[in-house]
Amino acid sequence: MKKIAVLLSGSGVFDGSEIHESVLSMLALAKLGVDYQCFAPNI
Repeated sequence: MKKIAVLLSGSGVFDGSEIHESVLSMLALAKLGVDYQCFAPNI
C-alpha cells in the first residue's frame, strides 16, 4: 500500500494552501486508493 504525505501551509489562496486545490488533490488520492495523511507546520 502506498502512503503519501500531504503538506498544507498557510490559511488561504494568498498565503498558503488553496482549499479547492487541497480538497481535490485529496479526493483524487482517495479515488486511487492511496493512503494519505495531512501535515501542517506549526510556526
